[in-house]
Amino acid sequence: NDRERPAHKVCLDSFYLDTHEVTQSKWENMNFTNNSVHKGPQIAVNQIEWNEARKYCTKQGYRLPTEAEWEYAAKAGTTTEYPWGNKINRSYLWYGGNSGSTHYPVGTRKPNQWGLYDMLGGVWEWVEDWYEEFYYKKSPKNNPKGPTHVLSWHVIRGGSWIDDQEFVRTTIRYPGMADNTEDYWVGFRCAQSVL
Repeated sequence: NDRERPAHKVCLDSFYLDTHEVTQSKWENMNFTNNSVHKGPQIAVNQIEWNEARKYCTKQGYRLPTEAEWEYAAKAGTTTEYPWGNKINRSYLWYGGNSGSTHYPVGTRKPNQWGLYDMLGGVWEWVEDWYEEFYYKKSPKNNPKGPTHVLSWHVIRGGSWIDDQEFVRTTIRYPGMADNTEDYWVGFRCAQSVL
């Protein structure tokens, strides 16, 4: 859709990304309140605000990934609709077509080619960038960090366990509010720059 266009070349500095989404046990170990709908120590923490996710990463000495970093990691060097090909493959993700409307522990589906689990499905994931619908039309080539002016929402990526197939792609991007009235759930994973 237009939020995902135009396709454009992006060059990124090296970075690390968590293998899994942050789990509820890790979240609680940092003394954050767990408001997740489905509880479980190895289930991704969800229904959290962007500020909380950012604070968690900062306390760990990390940061949220940029939108460009997140997509690069999700694609894992591929150009197909999914990192495994152009057709949905249930063995790589939990989404509305196979989740039975419930959460599952992180890492219970196959990882992408770079060893990252649950980049699609599971929970939507916060990234650092502010959301602007047509940002890609003016995005810089090197290390894009999203709009520089403050907007209403930050970007969420990847789709969730309750979403239909059309919402669990490497290019999907949405404005995320992540309050308790939303019909999807948002979590995150942390990144770290390579010095």
